[in-house]
Amino acid sequence: MKSRIKAVEECASLLEICVPETDVAKAFDEVYDEITKYANIPGFRVGKAPKDLVKQYYGKNAREDVLKHIIPEAYKNAVLEHRISPIAMPEISDVDFSDDGKLSFKAKVDTRPSFKLKNYRLIKVEKKRPKVTDDDVNRMIDNLREMNAKYVSVEDRPVQMGEYVVSDMDCSVDGKPVHKTRENLWLYLDKDALVPGLVEKMVGMKKDDERDIETAVPEKHPDKNIAGKTAKYHIKAKEIKKRELSELNDEFAKIFGKENMAALKQDISKELEARAKMNAEVDAENQVLNKIIDDNTFAVPSSLVARQLDFMIEDAKRHLIEKGFKREDLDKKDNEFKEKFKNEAVRKVRLLFILDDIAREEKIEAADEDLNEAYKVISAQAGKSEQEVRGYYEKEGLVDDLKDKAREGKVIQFLLKNAEIVEKE
Repeated sequence: MKSRIKAVEECASLLEICVPETDVAKAFDEVYDEITKYANIPGFRVGKAPKDLVKQYYGKNAREDVLKHIIPEAYKNAVLEHRISPIAMPEISDVDFSDDGKLSFKAKVDTRPSFKLKNYRLIKVEKKRPKVTDDDVNRMIDNLREMNAKYVSVEDRPVQMGEYVVSDMDCSVDGKPVHKTRENLWLYLDKDALVPGLVEKMVGMKKDDERDIETAVPEKHPDKNIAGKTAKYHIKAKEIKKRELSELNDEFAKIFGKENMAALKQDISKELEARAKMNAEVDAENQVLNKIIDDNTFAVPSSLVARQLDFMIEDAKRHLIEKGFKREDLDKKDNEFKEKFKNEAVRKVRLLFILDDIAREEKIEAADEDLNEAYKVISAQAGKSEQEVRGYYEKEGLVDDLKDKAREGKVIQFLLKNAEIVEKE
C-alpha cells in the first residue's frame, strides 16, 4: 500500500491512499468465497454454484463488499504508518475504483492539536464571601408577596391607573382588522404600556363599558403590521380588577409552611446563603477555566467546533421556544446564532483538550465510585431510581461519556484545590 500525508488545516490531515492490485484481488477472492456459501443461482443448490457464475451474478454486491472491507483497513494502516492520532471518523472522498482492480481514495481526518500545556497551578481567584443582609431577606419576602397577590373585582367605581381591565379587544389599521377578537385579555393600566396612549384612554371605564380608542403605535412595536401606524381599538371592559397584597404576619408565613414570620425569614436567609455560596463557587470555577483557556491558545479541529456550535444553537433555540418563540422563526436566524456563539464554541472545544492533558499529567481518572455518584445525582434530578438511570446509560452506550464528564469534574476540582483563592466581600 502506498500513502502520503499533507496538512490541510492546523488540526486536519489529508491521506492519499493507493491500494495495491494484489490486495484488491485478495479481498475479492475472500468476498466471493463468502458469497458462494449462500449464492442462490438457478440450476445449482445453494452454495454449490461455480465461482465464475457467482462473479457474474453477484459482481456488484462483491464490489461494494470489497470497498466496505478494504477502505477501512487501508485507512487504518495509513494512520499507523504516519503516526497520527485521529479524533473523529475520517471523511472519505475521491474514491477511484477501476475495473482493472486499481483502488485509490482520500481520507481527511481531524487530529489531536499539539500544544505545550502552560502552568495551571496557583491560579489567582477572587472568591466572593457569601453574605446575606436583612435587605436581601426583605426583598425576597416582597417577591413572595407579589407572587401571592390576589386580584379582586372592583364593582363600585371606574378603573384607575395601576389596575387591570379584563377585556375583549379588536384592533384595526387602515380599516382592516389586525387580528381576531382577543377575548378575556388582561390589560394593565400602566404608563410604560406597550402602546402609549391606549391604556391612558381606558381610565374611567366601568364594568360592561365599551370604548373606541385611536392611538399612534410606536415604530419599535414588535408587530410590524401596525408599527408606526395609527391603530383603532375597540375595548369592552368585562371586569375591573385590583391587586391586593397579603399583610406580613404569621398567617402569611403559614402559606409557605412556616409557623411564623421569624421562621420564614430564617428559612429565606439560609436559602439565600446557600444560593450565594453556590454562585461564588461557580464564579470561582469560571475564573479558573477562563484563565487556562486564555493561557493556552491553539487551533482546534473544525469538525468538533462545528458540532459544539450546533449543540449551542439548538440549546439556545430550545430555551427560546419554551418562552414562546416559534421554531420556524428561529431557524431563519441560524447565521446570527453562529456568529454569536462561534468564539465560545472554539473556547469550549479548546477546554476539553486542556482538561484532558491535565488529567493525563496528574493521572486523574474517574473511578467506579465517581460513576456511582453521577448516577445518584442524575437519579435525584430525573426522579428515577439509580438502577433505571444506570440501565439507560448502559443500554444507550453513554457510560463512557458519563465517565469523561466525571473525570473532567475531578480535574476542575483539582484546579480549584490548587488555586490561589482570595476571599472578598
